[in-house]
Formats: sequence, structure tokens, C-alpha cells
Amino acid sequence: MSTARESATATAAGRLDSLARRHPMPTYRPLAWTVILLLGGALAWAYVARLDEVAVATGEVTPRGQVKVVQHLEGGIIQEILVEEGSVVGEGQPLVRLDLASGGENRKELAVRLDSLLLVRARLAAEAADSALKIPAELAERRPELAEAERQAFEARQRELESTLAVFTEQVRQRQLEVKELTARRNAVTRSLALAKRRLQMSKSLLEEGLTAKMEHLQLEAEVEDMEGQGSTLASSIPRARAAVEEARNRLEEGRDSFRREAQDELGRTEQSIARIREVLARATEQGQRAEIKSPIDGVVKNMRYHTIGGVVRPGEPILEIVPTGETLVVSAKLNPTDRGYVTEGQPAVVKVSTYDFVRYGGLDGHVVLVAPDSSADSEGRPFYRVIVETDRTYLGDAEGKLPILPGMQATVDIHTGDKSVLEYLIKPVLKLRHEAFRER
Repeated sequence: MSTARESATATAAGRLDSLARRHPMPTYRPLAWTVILLLGGALAWAYVARLDEVAVATGEVTPRGQVKVVQHLEGGIIQEILVEEGSVVGEGQPLVRLDLASGGENRKELAVRLDSLLLVRARLAAEAADSALKIPAELAERRPELAEAERQAFEARQRELESTLAVFTEQVRQRQLEVKELTARRNAVTRSLALAKRRLQMSKSLLEEGLTAKMEHLQLEAEVEDMEGQGSTLASSIPRARAAVEEARNRLEEGRDSFRREAQDELGRTEQSIARIREVLARATEQGQRAEIKSPIDGVVKNMRYHTIGGVVRPGEPILEIVPTGETLVVSAKLNPTDRGYVTEGQPAVVKVSTYDFVRYGGLDGHVVLVAPDSSADSEGRPFYRVIVETDRTYLGDAEGKLPILPGMQATVDIHTGDKSVLEYLIKPVLKLRHEAFRER
């Protein structure tokens, strides 16, 4: 039995050996080395290759400048609305026109009153300077009726002055005639007195010789005394007459000077009235200019409060808002509190504007300029940190095909907080599991 078994075993072993020689076992050594090399290369790449770490925040594009609220000081009735929500406007562009009711009428009345006073001033200046009337051509063209009225008033005043001065001139002439008459009479009396005195002297000689009557001699003496009295009277009357001439001349000059003084005084009052009206007109003009509400800056119209012609705008009430454009854009984003410890000012960031496909147009490069020191909460009570990211450009694409970035667009911000190797990313779950596993009670 034992020999039979051994013989059978030897036979089986021989068959197996023969089968092994006919069908040898494949070797796995080259494959193993290949796998080992691939795993080693992968580990080396994972150790060397770096991946960016980013903190993701969401927000919207806002201008760096403040949003301008457009108001009106006095208010009024909306006459015309020149823009609509979302319109892009330039600085100084009209937005809304208001009807200020009586303001426009007052301005017209004040302008007419001012021109009228300017014409009066021209007339009074000519009267005060005793010169010809010179009306500015612009005034005469703008207010022909008022200019003609002032010409007529000037001529009437000149006629009145000439009439008054003519009376005084006539008085001077009459007084001068009186002086001439008195002088002539005095000269005549003087000549007659000289003859009378000669006759009296001759009569005195004849009387002494008894050749003439005493009565005739006395008559001659009486004539001489009478002529001497007349001469004295005329001599005293002439200075009075000359004084009357000077008085008449003074009245003549006083009449002329009084006319000029009156014109000068009225001119002064007119100048004051002109100054007051110009001040009031300047305020009314400024108010009229404010009736056309203009954009204070380049920007985009938003939050229009009025859309109806005829609507009443109350004084100081906001009408619309202008969001500035052309300034450096910033993104006001909400950062998850778990990322706050990794985000600091100055870190680079990429802004992905949701309006434009990121794969096609890319994003905007920027950097963090502000991280809020404290957290806030949104309308649902979820906490976040406010992060401000400033972009380097205000458009996507190239300079020829600019895609503008406008305030209000939604955006996602990838803030670069650092980098890690691929190996660190792979073993991070294992390390985390090692620190957190088997700690439950």
C-alpha cells in the first residue's frame, strides 16, 4: 500500500512538472515596477504641484464715489421728465424740468423793470451832466417803446428847463436895462448939473453987478440943488440895480443847478433801485436755472421717485439718484465668517461678474482694500463680514470691444488667501480624521 501510494504520488508530481514546463507561470515583476514608478511620480507631483486657496464672497458692483441724491430747493410742478430708470447721463445733462409757477413771470417783470430803470438812468445822467441823451443801442432795440418814452420825457424836461431859464434870463436882461437906464440918467443929470452950476456961477456974478434979478438967481440955485439930489438918488440906485442884475443871474444859475441837482438826486435813487432789482433778478434767474434739474456727475439714473408729468415735487424732497460712473469700481461682498481669518487687506482677488460668462470673458483682477472689523447680519440673520475689493479696470474684454461693468451688477469674488500642494489637499481629510476621531463620550 505504501509503495503504491508513493508510486502514485511520483506519477502525479511528474505530470505536474510536465504541465508546468508546457505552461510556465507569467511574471509580474515589470508591471510592479511600472506601478511603483507611477505611484512615485504621482506622489512627487502631488508634493510639488501647488493649488490656490481662495475665499469666495458674493456681492455687487458699486462705485467708489457716493451715490448722489438729486433734490430741488424750492420744489415745483413736473413739466418734463427727460430720463428714465437706468439711463446713462453726463455731468450737466438735464434730467427733469419743473414749472416754478410765479417764478418765471416775476423774472420777466423784473427784467422789464430793470430795463426801464436803465433807460431812466440814461436820461437822468444826461440831465445831470447837461449833455445830449445817449440810450444804449441794446436797450433801444430790446425796449423800443420804453426808450421812446424816455426820449420824450427828456425833451419835455428840457423844454421845461428852457422855459424856466428863459424867465430868469429875461429878468437878468430887464435888470441890465435898468442899470443902463439909471446910468444914462445919471450921466444926463451930471451933464445938466455941470451946466446948471456954470449958469449959477454966471448968475452970481451978474447978481453982484446988479445985472440980474435975485429971483432968477434963486431959481438957478434951486435947479442945481434939485439936480444934485437927482444925481445922488441915481448914484445910489445904480448899485441896487446892479445887485438886482446879480440876483437875477444867481436865480438863473440856481434854476439850472437846481435842475441838475434834482436829476442827480433822482439818479442816485435810481441807481439804488437798479442795484436792488439786479439782486432780486439774480436770485430769480438762479431760481429759474434751477427749474431745469441737471445731473451733478456722470452716472446712471436709479431710484426715480416721480414718473408723472404734473406731479408736485416738495421742497428738498429727493427726486432721483445718480450712481457715479467713470470712477474706480469696487465690489462690496459678503464674506463667510469661517474665511475671515484668512482674508487681509491687499490680497489679490478675481471678480467674476455674473452678467458676463466667466469662461468666455474672464474676470476682473483686483485686490482687497477693506475688511470690516466686525461682522454684520443679512435680512435672514446670517452673519457675514463686509469686504471691499477694488478692480483694476471698469470693463471686460479688450479696448476695442469693451464690456462695461456698471454699478448694481452681481459678482462673485475669489480672494487668493494662499496655496497648498496637492498632497496636502489629499492627506487633509486623513489628518482631520486623526484629530477628530475617537473623541466621543
